[in-house]
Amino acid sequence: MVMPGNLASPGLRIVGGLIDVIILVVINGIIAAIFQKATGVAGIINFVADIAYFAYFWSSRGQSIGMMVFGFKVRDQATGQYPDMGKAALRGFIWIVEVGFTICIIGAIGWLWQLWDPQKQAIHDKVAGTIVTTS
Repeated sequence: MVMPGNLASPGLRIVGGLIDVIILVVINGIIAAIFQKATGVAGIINFVADIAYFAYFWSSRGQSIGMMVFGFKVRDQATGQYPDMGKAALRGFIWIVEVGFTICIIGAIGWLWQLWDPQKQAIHDKVAGTIVTTS
């Protein structure tokens, strides 16, 4: 189990998440430009690409590009290892849903939950059974 002192700062986690949002907006924009006549197809491809981005990085390196800036790592709460592809994809799915709903209070609560949670877990961490550490 990770000691609370090793848990990542919620504020810096949000900044890292915003870096990932910018990267995904660029990727999604490119996909949308390629499929400009088929917006439904572009939306599905964007959604799958977003989940794949997180599933790959979190399961293979324990960190997305936004997390690399701060040296944060996603870890399975039970084992301390990087999450497997399934848990990473589930966490990514919830993360993306939270970002999509951030324009309303529901998504914001999902992200902000880590500010008052003893384990500093956002909702996507709780659902996937992960924590974010400083190493």
